[in-house]
Amino acid sequence: MMNPRKIISNTMSKDSEGKDSDVRAPVKIVDRPTFILKTREGESRAVSPSQRNGNKKDSDSQSCSSSKSSEHRNIISMCVEMTNCVKLVDENMQLCEGPLDFLYDQQDFLVVGCLGTQGVGKSTIMSLLASSEMSDLFSAQNLSHQESGSNCTRGIDFYVTKNRVIYLDTQPILSSSVIDYSASFEQKKGTSDFGNVETNLELQSLQFAAFLFSVCHVIIFTQDWFVDPNLMRFLQTAEMLKPASATSMDQDYVEYYPHIMFLHNKAELQDFIPNTLEMMKEFYNKVFANSRLQTHSGLDMSSHLTEGQLNLFLIPTIGPETEPTFHENEKQLIEKLRIKIHGVARNAMTPSTLTEKNWYHYASKVIEAVKKSHLSSEYGRLMP
Repeated sequence: MMNPRKIISNTMSKDSEGKDSDVRAPVKIVDRPTFILKTREGESRAVSPSQRNGNKKDSDSQSCSSSKSSEHRNIISMCVEMTNCVKLVDENMQLCEGPLDFLYDQQDFLVVGCLGTQGVGKSTIMSLLASSEMSDLFSAQNLSHQESGSNCTRGIDFYVTKNRVIYLDTQPILSSSVIDYSASFEQKKGTSDFGNVETNLELQSLQFAAFLFSVCHVIIFTQDWFVDPNLMRFLQTAEMLKPASATSMDQDYVEYYPHIMFLHNKAELQDFIPNTLEMMKEFYNKVFANSRLQTHSGLDMSSHLTEGQLNLFLIPTIGPETEPTFHENEKQLIEKLRIKIHGVARNAMTPSTLTEKNWYHYASKVIEAVKKSHLSSEYGRLMP
C-alpha cells in the first residue's frame, strides 16, 4: 500500500515543476532587458525592492543631487566663454543675432542692464561687474572721446558670464553726441518721424529704457552727481511707456517690473556721510512713492541682503590715487555690489518660464512692441 503522503508530495512537486517551467521562461525574457537597461542608465534607474531595503532614502537623495549637479556642470562646461561683448541691439533698435551663439536652453540666468547719461561710467561699472580679470569688456571713454564729445557704446552691447549672468550696456540716454551722429549720417530711426531731431532722439532714449524695463531683472541707473530732476522724470516716463508683458487672458499673472538701483559713481567722501545718505534716500522715496518699479529690494551698501531697503549704492572715483578713509575702496564695493545683484529675487518676466534662448525671442517681441507702441507715438507728438 502506497503512502498517501508520498502521493500528495509527488503530485505537488510535479505541479510546482510545471508551474515553474511555465513561469520561468517569460520571467527570464523580462529580466534580461531590465538588467541591460540598468547597466546603461546607472544609479538613476529605479532599483528592485530587495535592493531598496535599508538605504532607499540615501540612494534617492544621492542620485537626485548627482543628476542635478552633473546637469549644471554639463551646462557650464559646454558654454562658450566670451572674450568680448557683442551687439544685441544696434542704434536703430534692430535686434542682432550674435548673442544667440552664447545662449542655451536653461532657465537659471540673470539679466542686468545699465542706463545713464554720457560719461558717467556705465561701461566701466559693467565691465568690473562682469569680470574681475578683464576690465575693458565694454568699451569706455578715453581722452579722444572726451575731447570730441563722442560716446563709445551705440545700441546695446551684450556679454554673458560663465555663471549665466547677462550684462547689457546701453548707449547714453539724452546724449548730444547721438544727435550729432544722427544728423551727420542721416540715419533712419525707429521712432516716428517728428520734425524736431531732439524730440526723435529723446523718444528713442525712452524706447531703449522701456525695452530694458521689460527684459532685465535688474536695472543699474548710473549717475555721477546728485541729482538731475530731468532724469527722474525720464525714468517715470519710461515706466509709463513700458509695454505690457501679459495679456488680459493671464489674470493670475502680476505685471512685471524690474529691480532698479540708483548707483552714484565717482562719489566724494562727503557723499558717504550718514546725513547725506539719508537725504538721498528721502528724495528717492518721495519721487518713486507711486512707482511700480522695485526700488526697495535691499540692493544697498549694507553687508547683508535685507528686503525693504532702498536700492542706493555709492562708488568712489576709481583710480590709483584713491585713498578711502571711512568707506570701503572701490574693489570691495564692486564685489559687494556683485554679490547683492546675484542674490536678488528673480521675478518671472512672462506668465511662462523663460530659458535663455526664449528670453532672446521674447526680447525680439518687446522691441517690436516698443517701436509700434501707439502710446509712444502719442507721447512723441505731445512733446514740445
